[in-house]
Amino acid sequence: MRIWKAIFSVLTIIFGSLGLMNIVSTNITLPIMFVFMGLTFLTNAKECYDKGAKKDAMIFVGIAIFVYVVTAYNLISRLM
Repeated sequence: MRIWKAIFSVLTIIFGSLGLMNIVSTNITLPIMFVFMGLTFLTNAKECYDKGAKKDAMIFVGIAIFVYVVTAYNLISRLM
């Protein structure tokens, strides 16, 4: 799980940096960055669940769901 967590974290940082440096439009990079951040939270949740910390795993899942809901809301509001 450490490899996936590292990959998703690096991709989150890369897309965040691309948006901040205006290399790629923030309308494109921010949703992608939030998707990878949510995946990072889900891998943290899986790691916590495997170690037996189910309460911590549920917190990470809740945060990931919140990030995905906010991202979906922002994407839908841009389309309308």
